[in-house]
Amino acid sequence: MPKMDLTAKYQAINQRGTELLLAGGDIDPWLSDRAADRRRGLSLIFTLPAHVSRNISFALGKLREVEPGQYYYPAQDMHVTVIDLIRATPDFALTPEEEAAYVSAVKLAVEGGHPFEVAFRGLVASGSAVMAAGFYQPGLADLRQAVRHHLGVHKLQLKERYQQTTAHVTVVRQQAPLIDPHQDLATLATLANLNFGTLVVDQVELVVHDWYNSRKRVLAKLSL
Repeated sequence: MPKMDLTAKYQAINQRGTELLLAGGDIDPWLSDRAADRRRGLSLIFTLPAHVSRNISFALGKLREVEPGQYYYPAQDMHVTVIDLIRATPDFALTPEEEAAYVSAVKLAVEGGHPFEVAFRGLVASGSAVMAAGFYQPGLADLRQAVRHHLGVHKLQLKERYQQTTAHVTVVRQQAPLIDPHQDLATLATLANLNFGTLVVDQVELVVHDWYNSRKRVLAKLSL
């Protein structure tokens, strides 16, 4: 997606998120009892290098000062979803044979891809969450399409939660009532144009993981 289109996309997300925050936000009901959260899904992701996650975590410290009671992603859990092959649900289950079939199909998709850059800049309000906005080269969109194609060829189910068009990192989720929505938005405004860094994505992971990527099982690490 061209940079200008992504900018407009993130602006639209932020506008909707701002309206929701001013109305009190939207508490994630699962965060109050994560031990009982059985939702799992199958996703192709890439993780962040230390310099990017460190910069994001530093910015989150500013937000934590005004909203200490929310859920802040640890640096090691931060990631970008290339594509949700099977969205996370409580009844998720795959046999070893099914997992192997997904690995084979995704491997073929990745083999035809090339490394691509993603630049992260600014925090965006989004529903019950805050995200770091990523701006990517065409290789990411090509990889997503290749995965969809090869799953179809291999007659494997694709159950996306929604069709990914951004390269965002979810970094905060609302787990408690907001203390001061107006102050939250003022703080986010000061962080809207921070450059968090750029990475070259040359490896992706096919994982079974929970909603927050805090519990994950890596099925395959694949090089572009």
